[in-house]
Amino acid sequence: MHAPVELGHGRIDTRSIRLMPVSPLQVNFPCIRSVAEIKRESTDKKSGQNSKGSRIYLSSREKEPPAAVLGQIRLRWNVENKNHHHRDATFLEDKCRCRTGNTAANLALLRGAVLKIWKTTRPDLPAPAFVQRNQRKIDAVTNLMTKNQRLTNLQ
Repeated sequence: MHAPVELGHGRIDTRSIRLMPVSPLQVNFPCIRSVAEIKRESTDKKSGQNSKGSRIYLSSREKEPPAAVLGQIRLRWNVENKNHHHRDATFLEDKCRCRTGNTAANLALLRGAVLKIWKTTRPDLPAPAFVQRNQRKIDAVTNLMTKNQRLTNLQ
């Protein structure tokens, strides 16, 4: 059992992990070698309200330290929070129903370009405010892309 405490986002979070070795036959899923159960207890710092949750994760790794498994699961959520949340909260990407040809891929590229411009030019603004302020200034935004070396050099 591994249970680190995190103090962020106005909460006190405690996550505990329990690892169980399994065979693919036990879980009826090929390549699965272990199951991780993550239990989370959260306390809101302002209100003192408690909440609990539990999740199950399947892994193809047989023997892994609990801290490493928990770290990998937390790392996965970093990607979600840093990338997908902005795309969905600002551009409602999950509600987009474009399915014709390359439309979905083209829109994803455009959304990615706008987020890159936002993060390198005005990270102090929330993404929705940046988009709203610049949605009718396409020439100014295009100039930002060509004049600002930080945008054209991949980091």
